[in-house]
Amino acid sequence: MDGQTLHTKQLHTAGRGDRVARTRESIVASALALAAAGQVAPIVRDIAQMAGVSARTVFQHFADTAELYVAVLGRVLAALVGEAPELASAGPMEQRVSSLINQCADRYEQLRPMWTFVETLQRRSPEAADMIAQIYSANTAHLSQAFGAELGALPAESRQRTLTALALAIAPESWVVLRQRLGLSVDQAREELGFVVQSVFTTEAARR
Repeated sequence: MDGQTLHTKQLHTAGRGDRVARTRESIVASALALAAAGQVAPIVRDIAQMAGVSARTVFQHFADTAELYVAVLGRVLAALVGEAPELASAGPMEQRVSSLINQCADRYEQLRPMWTFVETLQRRSPEAADMIAQIYSANTAHLSQAFGAELGALPAESRQRTLTALALAIAPESWVVLRQRLGLSVDQAREELGFVVQSVFTTEAARR
């Protein structure tokens, strides 16, 4: 094989790889759009139609819908967890609470339309459940960082309990309940979460 033939073959292989990647991306993006529109389990026919491919093509890229859904979830969580800026660990407590709540609200409001999709998927897929756990781990890390001084001042037996209560307060489920079950606006939900977080610290301080 001469050099020109080899170069042409390499270009062909690279071009094919790019097309495969673009097709896969289109399929994931289409499934994500349907999930964000409120579909609990987007069907392959609709995904394929939106992506401009056949249903057969979808299954050439993904073994089954569960694998596709996990790819969708990975895309969402990578953006939500990865884009969260580091919270300040100094300054007035009220300001730090406000920054934390604003960050959670912005992330969860993006996730809220597809939360039923997320909950359903994590029951079906251990991999998805592990991915969702990243949210809770990130929340705990952010709480420990932003309120390290306050947590450190608590008795050892109260420290973990307080951190757990705070993590529960800012879990995505809490935001979904406030917005969808209780019908609060975004601003009202922010205020309620801020009140709960402040109350956790107030309660623990009163016990000392």
